[in-house]
Amino acid sequence: MSLNLQANEPKFPELEKVKFRPPQVKRVQLENGLVVYLQSDKTLPVVHLAAMVRTGKVYDAPEKVGIGELVFSLLRDGGGANYKPEEIDKTLEYLGASVEASINMEEGRVTMFSLRKDFDKVFDILFDIMNAPAFEEDKYKLKRDEMLELIRRRNDKADREAVREAIRMFYGPAHPYGWRSEAATVNAITVGDLKNYHRNYFKANNIIVAVAGDFDEDEMLGKIKEKFSKMETGEVVFPKIPEVKLPAGRKVYLINKEISQSSVVLMMKGVKRHDDREYPLAVLSEYMGGGIQSKLGREIRSQRGLAYSVYSYFAKRTDFGFIQTYAGTKAQSVGQAVSEVLNQLELIKTAEPGEEFNMAKSQLINSFVFRFPTTFDIVNERASYEFYGYKPDYLDNYVEKMDLVSKTDMQNTAKEYYDTGKALIFVIGDAKKFDKPLSEFGEVEELKED
Repeated sequence: MSLNLQANEPKFPELEKVKFRPPQVKRVQLENGLVVYLQSDKTLPVVHLAAMVRTGKVYDAPEKVGIGELVFSLLRDGGGANYKPEEIDKTLEYLGASVEASINMEEGRVTMFSLRKDFDKVFDILFDIMNAPAFEEDKYKLKRDEMLELIRRRNDKADREAVREAIRMFYGPAHPYGWRSEAATVNAITVGDLKNYHRNYFKANNIIVAVAGDFDEDEMLGKIKEKFSKMETGEVVFPKIPEVKLPAGRKVYLINKEISQSSVVLMMKGVKRHDDREYPLAVLSEYMGGGIQSKLGREIRSQRGLAYSVYSYFAKRTDFGFIQTYAGTKAQSVGQAVSEVLNQLELIKTAEPGEEFNMAKSQLINSFVFRFPTTFDIVNERASYEFYGYKPDYLDNYVEKMDLVSKTDMQNTAKEYYDTGKALIFVIGDAKKFDKPLSEFGEVEELKED
């Protein structure tokens, strides 16, 4: 008696065509250069607003890395010319509103949420801290000390440490994409530095505003124009970001640490922003490491039991981005885990992709709709893509371009970008328990945890 095993294999449905294009929203550029995206939505009596400032951690001075983070944390918690921090806290708590400020590698952002009836008051607070932050000495010292404490404790979680340090070594510790704040760089920052930073970047022509909610569009535009007409305009000086240069061959790094679990991170060169190869790369990343049903999830976690967590994704940058694969495993399986990750990344170049290919594409296309659960999400997304220099029709063509990706496109992308011979392999774990020496994968450089 023979069993037809193929009959019992799961069948994935044919890729359903999803015809969805995010709605267009109103875009206005004011005389002072401020760009506003807005859309009225009277579903609920609330208003969401985000002000995106063209800055980022990559523009910190090398000797004062951390200045951007310190500036944005003090916007919210340091108060402005008209509002003390304590008054802001009490007012927002009473109104059930919020004002927040944050910064990432290439963007600064100040956001607010309020009921429609409280918008004017909350917007007044947001503009005050953006236009005239106090940067008081005592608040500065408090925030500086908080940053120093975070630096002291940054290695408390090994998995986060491994990802952070892998990216750092991939781009190089001295490159803006790879540097991190240190006690010395934070201590070098003065209140005067904070004021100069603010004076350079916080100009109306360097900001994009996204706003949605229960309002009349002309009235809202008038309020934004009235506020931001008070903000200075002019040239913004952006430090030059040096070109990224990668080592020619494979690099293996180890932080030897007596911990129960180990973290393995593999880094490879990815795509720049505005590169259409992001579409097959997105499908490839979803196919290989998008979840427990992905290729890596099934082969490494489910079938071989080599990792309790495994995933792969890619990130774009203005220069070039990266492709990252992560595996969390026990020390006794580190060698096997690294070997199998490398093996699977090579196999996809030649092995015929299975029906999971359709599942990967469906996941990317069908989930696109759910990126916009609210009107504000749509407005914010369109504003963000202008912020990062995308063409106006980027979102409109996203589904169509993703749908055009074929198995051949995906494999060709794997052949081009899964260059395992030039991969960076970063491991944190108890080396004396490893099942095989990391030197089998290349010359090992042991780093001291700091």
